[in-house]
Amino acid sequence: MAAVPALVPVVRPFANGMRSPVIAPVTRGILGILLFVFAASTATAFAWTIEPPLTAAVLGANYLSSVALAVLASRERVWAYGRVSISVALVFAPVTTAATFIHLDKFHIHSSGFALGIAWFWIVAYGVYPIQLVVNLVRQLKLPGDDPPRTRPLPLWVRLVHGAQAVVLIPLGVLMFLRPDLVRNVWPWTVPDLSMRALSAWVLAFGVLAIHVLRENELRRVRCALLGYPVFAVLHTVALLRFGSVVQWDRPGAWVYVAYIASAVVLGAYGWSRRDLRRPDRWIEVDSRAASFTA
Repeated sequence: MAAVPALVPVVRPFANGMRSPVIAPVTRGILGILLFVFAASTATAFAWTIEPPLTAAVLGANYLSSVALAVLASRERVWAYGRVSISVALVFAPVTTAATFIHLDKFHIHSSGFALGIAWFWIVAYGVYPIQLVVNLVRQLKLPGDDPPRTRPLPLWVRLVHGAQAVVLIPLGVLMFLRPDLVRNVWPWTVPDLSMRALSAWVLAFGVLAIHVLRENELRRVRCALLGYPVFAVLHTVALLRFGSVVQWDRPGAWVYVAYIASAVVLGAYGWSRRDLRRPDRWIEVDSRAASFTA
């Protein structure tokens, strides 16, 4: 009797519509450049006027950091290896949409020129983006296949750092969105309600990212997040060097902010030190046509 060949498991692919290898990086990149490079000119160069410029620079740094995450994740072909980037978007997008429509009167919708255009671009984009994400996620989860096994668990110290991030960032982000007035005296610099809620979307997203890393607990599955941390650290450091004169260092939030930047440096260094560790997976991908849907 002929031997029966062993079945090779099928891995669930990371579909094009979910990876968004072009649209997500380009859109976030445009917003990031406008906020980070032209942080002092938001009255004429952005969707709403952001004061002080440090707030705009920090938002821009977050957008540009998410570009790095999106690009790194888009290079993956396996859902388990790129989905950590999706958790950020699934939290960030609806919170930003809610902040937009709560403070719609603050946007430059009655302005003119570039400010008017970018205001409507922002409003339409965040009106559509959360719905698009959910549709793509449903389609992604319907694709056949399983996750590759975990083979390289994260070191204890990496899990502890992410655990500390989650414990601090998630409650802080919820409070920033629901009661920005209560956070105002803790935040390192003065931030009005719209900008505070815009920042809360990122604080919550980074907190959920930390939880997702803990849940995956596997180097290959969270590598794109680890490799993206240095971009975050560098851009936020530049933002502080440019506009840090408004930071009130006697507030506890200032040192929480610095601690998070420092944690990004350490985690990023670990990620880059392990960037070439690839073990061939003894799994196969489904027919690429099953994973080719686009948004």
